[in-house]
Amino acid sequence: MIDINPLIVEALNEIGLPVLLENFLDSTTPLPCITYIEYSNRDTLTGTTLEYSEIITMVKVWSNSMKMLIDNASKIDTKMKAIGFKRDYGSPLFRDGIGQYILRYKSTGLQRK
Repeated sequence: MIDINPLIVEALNEIGLPVLLENFLDSTTPLPCITYIEYSNRDTLTGTTLEYSEIITMVKVWSNSMKMLIDNASKIDTKMKAIGFKRDYGSPLFRDGIGQYILRYKSTGLQRK
């Protein structure tokens, strides 16, 4: 298994918003913020010296401003693409005064054994 999360957190921290693992959100979570969670990290090809994994990660930006959601979603997209991810889904969701822009990314990771 390839642990890509430190690279994702490092890239997203450059945006300047708090970056949090989505599992630990609660009513005290500061807004605006960015959350991430890994949905899949499965082997796709394994050899004697190399291993490839398909990695699917969801990143969200949270805010009470639609403009801030869109602006930061664009920054997230730029950062994630710079570290080798491709976006395969993106959509805003706004409810009860809190919005989130949901972005899902896929990548193939390489690990040497």
